[in-house]
Formats: sequence, C-alpha cells, structure tokens
Amino acid sequence: MKKLILTVALGVACASAFAQGQLNFSNFGSGANAPWFDADGTTKLAGAGFQADLWWAAGTVTDSSVLVALGQPANFASSGYFLGGSRTITGQTGTITGQVRVWDTAHGSSWTQASTAAGAHVGESALFQISLTQPPTTPNSLTGLNGQTLVLRVVNVPEPSTIALAGLGLAGLLVIRRRK
Repeated sequence: MKKLILTVALGVACASAFAQGQLNFSNFGSGANAPWFDADGTTKLAGAGFQADLWWAAGTVTDSSVLVALGQPANFASSGYFLGGSRTITGQTGTITGQVRVWDTAHGSSWTQASTAAGAHVGESALFQISLTQPPTTPNSLTGLNGQTLVLRVVNVPEPSTIALAGLGLAGLLVIRRRK
C-alpha cells in the first residue's frame, strides 16, 4: 500500500513539475475579434512590418510593469489580425493576466526596443485574464480582447534639454561678440 501511495505522489509531483499551460495567440476567431489599427485610426495593420507579442504574469495583476514578454511574436496576416497559433507557457497553469503589445519592426525587433525609438508605432491592449488549458485540450482564445478597437500611438521625438538650448544661445552670443 505504501508503494502505491508513493508511486501516485511521485506521479503527481512529476506531472506538476512539467505543467504547462497553453493559449491561442490570435486576435480573431473562436470568440476573439479585435483588429489593430495604425496611428491614423483607420488603416488596419498588415504584413511582417508589424508584430504582436503576449506579455503576461501569473494570476490577476493590475500593474502592467510586472508583466514579462513571452518572446514569441506573431506577424500580422492581414486586415489588422495576427494569427500566432498555440503558445505554451511552461511551468504555468490556471489563470494569467495578459496584455498584447504591438510594434513596427522598422524600429526594433522587440516591443521594448521600439517603445523607446523616436517615431516608432507601438501600442498596448488593456490588461485581460485568460485561463490556460493543458494539452491535449484545445487552447483558449484571447476572448478578453473582444470588442476593442486598438489604435497605435506614435512615440514622440524627445525635445532638446534646457542645457542644450542654453549652450546654443551662449554659442550664438559668442559668435555675435566676435563679429563686433
């Protein structure tokens, strides 16, 4: 009897050690329909020039700064939709908080790079919860994105600092003084 209990306990421990949750990383189909638009609000994103990635954290969180990138971006197929397919989060089961982040690839190979580049088109969805499934169950879709029309924002070019402007003014005064 002790061997049976020990065998079952070890089996459960091994299964939980290799636990993995999965989801369908797509903003269209199976209950999800949330196209992404460029900064003009009317042009839907399309092609490899834009990518989307899932940022996530275990459980329910309200602060997007604790999210980490899954690091498996998907290209936009057409008409504002990315169809990334099944994504696995190793060591995670249950419900996670997710956020989709989108960027133009001309300004970086990741959202983090593009979000700090001047003139880049980047965007973030609202936070949402999704329940991960375990194989062989069909992955859940990103239904938390339903009904959203997301517009990308353009990162502004930083203004010159006050010290730089003062330096230019001083240089101008020196040039004028030498001419006299």
